[in-house]
Amino acid sequence: MLFTGLAFCLQSYANDFADNSFLIGQLTPAEFRNNRLLDFIKDNNWTGIELTVDSDTKGINLKDSRIPFSAILEKIELLLQEEESKVIPVFINFSGNAHVLDSVINTSSLSDQIFYLPQGERWPSLEYLVQANRRVIFFVEGELQNESRILHETSNYALEIGASQITPNSAILKQESNINKELFNIRNFDRLPTGVSTSLVNRNLYPEYINFLLESWTKYGKKPNFIFVENSIYNFGFIIEQLNSFEAVKGQVRTVGKNFERVFWKNAETLITGGKFSFPIRGGEEMILTPFVPGFSLKPSQLTITAEMVKPEQYSILATPLDLNRSLVASFHFDNELLDVVNPERTFDGNGYTFSQDIDQGAVLRLPENSNVNLGHPELYGLPNSSFTISCFVKFIDILEFGDNAILGNDEQGYRRGLHLVLRSGHPYFGLWANDFMSEELLESNKWYHLTWRYILETGQQAIFVNGQYVGGSDGHPPYSGTNDIFIGSALSGGASLRGYIDNLHIWNRPLGYEEINRLALDEEISYESKETSSALLSTKTIVIILISIAFVFLVFIFVLLRKITARKQSILVNKPDTPTKNQIQLFGEFKAINNKNEDVSDLFTPKVRELFIYTLIQSLKNGIGAPIPDINETLWHGIEPKKIANNRAVTLNKLRKILAHFNKVEITSQNGYLHLNLSEDFFCDYVEAYNLCKIPEGMSRQQLQLFFHLVKKGRLLKGADWPWLDEIRGFTGNQVIDNLLKLASDYKKENKPKEVEKVSQRILDYDDLNEEALYLQIWALQKANNLHLAKFNFESFCSKYEKTMGESFSMKFKEFTHYYSNQL
Repeated sequence: MLFTGLAFCLQSYANDFADNSFLIGQLTPAEFRNNRLLDFIKDNNWTGIELTVDSDTKGINLKDSRIPFSAILEKIELLLQEEESKVIPVFINFSGNAHVLDSVINTSSLSDQIFYLPQGERWPSLEYLVQANRRVIFFVEGELQNESRILHETSNYALEIGASQITPNSAILKQESNINKELFNIRNFDRLPTGVSTSLVNRNLYPEYINFLLESWTKYGKKPNFIFVENSIYNFGFIIEQLNSFEAVKGQVRTVGKNFERVFWKNAETLITGGKFSFPIRGGEEMILTPFVPGFSLKPSQLTITAEMVKPEQYSILATPLDLNRSLVASFHFDNELLDVVNPERTFDGNGYTFSQDIDQGAVLRLPENSNVNLGHPELYGLPNSSFTISCFVKFIDILEFGDNAILGNDEQGYRRGLHLVLRSGHPYFGLWANDFMSEELLESNKWYHLTWRYILETGQQAIFVNGQYVGGSDGHPPYSGTNDIFIGSALSGGASLRGYIDNLHIWNRPLGYEEINRLALDEEISYESKETSSALLSTKTIVIILISIAFVFLVFIFVLLRKITARKQSILVNKPDTPTKNQIQLFGEFKAINNKNEDVSDLFTPKVRELFIYTLIQSLKNGIGAPIPDINETLWHGIEPKKIANNRAVTLNKLRKILAHFNKVEITSQNGYLHLNLSEDFFCDYVEAYNLCKIPEGMSRQQLQLFFHLVKKGRLLKGADWPWLDEIRGFTGNQVIDNLLKLASDYKKENKPKEVEKVSQRILDYDDLNEEALYLQIWALQKANNLHLAKFNFESFCSKYEKTMGESFSMKFKEFTHYYSNQL
């Protein structure tokens, strides 16, 4: 299938060169002689050429032929003359002296139409390339000698993946060094596993190809720029037009003066991108983007993009460094005592340890063979099922050639349950029991080192740093989930000892950034906020506020009373903040908590604290009494020894109560064997409001349905949480969402509001991607917007997904489907 006269228009598509896609076909001797490929490129913009050339004493020729490279350059020159706005990327496979290629190109008539971008600079706009008449761009791959001033080595400019084998998420992180490259190549696209040969590509397979490109675009945060299809270019004429029909959300994540080289994302479909990002928007869906960079606070912390928004050309997310004490949960200096500066009330015991004076470090902890210090339960430090960073200075007196020197660990066995941060045969090692990584770095005896172990929950990255420098890591590791006490100087069932000295041990329940780790290696002092001082200041401020406000209490009381009386006369309505405001917790989409000072404190809720809060909240809503403590024990700490459960629950509950103190009039109480969450009217939770709306006996009014949609449109309930007990709640909530949003979408359809119908139907499909009513409503909206192309694409995607899920073909064709449901809805 050929392009149907796709016109090149700078205004129609993204103006930046790196925001556009090109279909790249292979030029063989046969294709050159019959002119088929070159005629195709003449008739179709957004296309380019790939070729392989060889060099011999007689010159440079197209591989396996006597066709001179100069003759190909002449043909390209003719293509540019045919269309003054055409831009042609040319990919050359060549091994040899780059200067030989340069000389041929520089003596051709193309020499004054070549664009070359120095490495590290940003690609210009298409308008610039056309106006400057620099419309041919050469890329080269192969074993080159010497440097070229007109040929771009592909690996220096583009991230590249292959479509013949689907790339797992863990493989993304292995390309960290390339992730910030501005361009994105997809090789072997014609070999995408679809079960048929490319000669049989038909409309039923269009969704397979387009969805792969959209998923790759989302996964890497880059629009595919060059799609290589070799000799099958004639079967893929539909690709560029379809890909360009999707709108993009573009932006950058920056710190002072520069973009970040790598940005992590809490979105399940994306793990890591460069500082510049681009994501596709499908149909009328709402997109929620949550980036994070270890060691930095981002503002805004989350982007919510909806179809009706007027989107800026670029979103700019600014990053500011975090204080080193942010999320620091333990800090030991070993100044002749076992004192955790962060939690001075805790006490510790151990065996065989002593304190010593070191000429370099001063007071340090000495741990000879078979000695250790018990730090207690890992929940105290927020380690299980969470991101964390552990750092210390350490000096080994005796490094075992075949064995382990233990820095920190436990004696628990089992996958993900055994923690062992050790030196294994002299190499720094990050172990979670059969879930490990060992660095190639080899350490020496009687020498101080600064060691850091970092785990990032969202990416599963285990990383090791020595003296502030990254020495290796691996990705895709599930989190640590052990429950046994952790020790300094002991690991692996007591079979490993430190055999040396340790100083300045710090533990964070967040991943630290590279710069933070480097500062720690330089022994930067960490400031500690005095809890007693801050509590005293808070108490003083509170007293002053109370004294100032007491004169107004009577008036405020009357105002609130009148407000409540008025509210009772109205139907149930909810407060719906358009953006995160203070004193609220969001459960739809990503978990988000904003305290009474309008500060994002989501990261204070460690996974277990968050689970206890949500479980108690849901049970309190369901029965009005709360969560029975035996049920909490069984659900949240299943399989743990009974004697440890009470301690774990007490520690977690104490943490939760301290966090809730940062919210107005929200508390968790224990009475008659139940934990109950008490909420005031000042506190807002989207799930609570949605739950109350669904309880209205006569059903929701139109206004209430709109409010309900506002509450649930951020995404599925607790996106990313995978607690088994949540499945039933999530399923019930999903059914409520679908039923009520179908009512709202049907109302919008009757009122002939296609934009609103598309937004609501897309949210339904996020909950149930095989919901036929929602699909029809989405198609209806797209047809009303004269976008039949995208309507048919969505239907074909649905049919493909239906067949994979149900094991059989969908029973209706497009016209049958739309006719049937037009009479139903």
